[in-house]
Amino acid sequence: MQIATKIWDSGWGAVFLTVYTGVAIQLVRPEPLFLKTLSVLPTILVMFLADQQNNRLINFFAGGELRRSTDQIQKITGHDDFYESASEELQNRVDDFDRRAYQKNISILAGLIIALTTPFVGFYLGGTFGLGIGLVIGLLATQLLTRRSIQELNRLAQNISEPYTAKYENQ
Repeated sequence: MQIATKIWDSGWGAVFLTVYTGVAIQLVRPEPLFLKTLSVLPTILVMFLADQQNNRLINFFAGGELRRSTDQIQKITGHDDFYESASEELQNRVDDFDRRAYQKNISILAGLIIALTTPFVGFYLGGTFGLGIGLVIGLLATQLLTRRSIQELNRLAQNISEPYTAKYENQ
């Protein structure tokens, strides 16, 4: 049950990837029951990758915005240890950014995996028609999971400096 909770806490990308993998396994191999348990493996792999490479993924997908926000915070605070010197409320907002960025990274990676694999699964199951359906599902996954998560990650990175601006403007 702990795996299901971790998947749920990791955001919609993890949930959709698990459901997609389970449905794909069911459609390709409906008989063996033990294969259904394998539907969590891609999600666990994506969660592990997002956990281990979180900073790199954030820098890749929101690096420019995050760098601008960090530079603005350093100008406001005047030193590099802005997290440690910030109030507990500001630290909580930065921690919230980290948690949400982790979820967005999982959604980005899950969307990419779904977008890359659905055409092949569709072709395997239904030939050219299945390939077309797979491409449509892949485009939807790209739009709903990957593109929106990248936009949200960039918005979060832009907004990371707002609490510092608000705090130091009033002093």
